[in-house]
Amino acid sequence: MLKIENYSIYNDRMRRSMWDKAFFMDKVPGTELIVDYGCADGSLIRFLHSLFPTMCFIGFDIDPAMVAQANLHRSENTWFFSNEEELLRMIETLGIERRRIAVNFSSVMHEIFHYDCERAMIPRLIGQIAPRYLVVRDMMFHSPDEQATVSAAAVERIRQRVPAQQLADFENRWGSISLRKNLAHFILKYKYTENWERECAENYFSYTLENLTGLLDPQGLYRPVVMNRYILPWCRYDAQNNLGVEMGQEMTTHFSLILSRDGQQDWVSLDTKA
Repeated sequence: MLKIENYSIYNDRMRRSMWDKAFFMDKVPGTELIVDYGCADGSLIRFLHSLFPTMCFIGFDIDPAMVAQANLHRSENTWFFSNEEELLRMIETLGIERRRIAVNFSSVMHEIFHYDCERAMIPRLIGQIAPRYLVVRDMMFHSPDEQATVSAAAVERIRQRVPAQQLADFENRWGSISLRKNLAHFILKYKYTENWERECAENYFSYTLENLTGLLDPQGLYRPVVMNRYILPWCRYDAQNNLGVEMGQEMTTHFSLILSRDGQQDWVSLDTKA
């Protein structure tokens, strides 16, 4: 994995869409503890804690430097760890029922699949925590036609407005931006010039929904309660104002997903009987 050249800029980037990343907070009723997997410097937890100060939050990141940064600004009811055992011990210490825990994966799954790191840890940790909710918000391309191209006028407009070498770096690795999927990929990352070598090499669209659910829930214990695909609003705005292109309605850049583990309940379903 290429190292982050500038942690400050990297973390600033991660803070840009904080409200979008907090989408799940009104959709996980009964939750008392949020475990934020891949918490980086703890920005999301600090944001959520400012809105819900009585809730508990645990941040986990495999990068000790990130966790050290997060702990510099730790507040009441928040804890940060880079060690799996310490994380699990803290959950036990809090004594919160598992059905009142949600594990959140925000903008981290594409890195896990791209770098092929932590893959074994994810289902193991979920199995040990046994939370009611699994939450994911990340980048994912979806289109009715994944081989669709964009107009020559759009490609030329972008070639006029971005550094030629940067675009060459991208196309040498991922292919022409005339392909809709590649253009969406480039628009998502082209502004991250300070960590460009790392960002250019990283596959933002590194997995499918099937890959994801297979990793999170190999035993089929969870069911989806929220699934949305969309273009991130700031991404659309940036494409219009800086690149002079409108991203349209035929592709997405992001998705949000909530899986719920309800267990055996004596409920009567309202679904129509076959």
